[in-house]
Amino acid sequence: MTKQERLKLMQEVPFLKDIDNIELDRMAGCDDYFLYFKEGEYIIHQGESETPVYIILKGKAIVTRNQNPNSELAKMKYGAVFGTVSVTESPLRQTNVIAQNDAVVFKIENELIESFDEETNKKFCKLRKDVLLERLEKLTLVVADLKAEIALLAVEEGEENAEFNWDF
Repeated sequence: MTKQERLKLMQEVPFLKDIDNIELDRMAGCDDYFLYFKEGEYIIHQGESETPVYIILKGKAIVTRNQNPNSELAKMKYGAVFGTVSVTESPLRQTNVIAQNDAVVFKIENELIESFDEETNKKFCKLRKDVLLERLEKLTLVVADLKAEIALLAVEEGEENAEFNWDF
């Protein structure tokens, strides 16, 4: 894939929309930031301690956990950003991310983030925060739906007074 092809893909990713073209051009010129995966290859392994953020530029991926490998937790496509928590917290990876078909992924390591000028660095931090907030909002809706579903099932089973501890 040429630098121009990579730059074009990057310019269309919503996550990178606020990063100026000069900075995107610089990133597109570095082959090391672009990874190529075949169908079934792991982009992230659960338990890894690496910290990059990834953006899918081409292809699709699925998210799984070792504890239930046949269950897809999420599907990701072009523009999806993942690995965002690890940059700020450096924990072990909690999930696997597996290429669902041939995929091109842009890898953003701390070294790259530190090379940004101050303005770009601030924009990137804001974008990462926005992704995390969006995911938290979606998770809150999922939990609310699950809580309602469990309450409905309890009523159907005649356990109206059954309680589930929702404290985290």
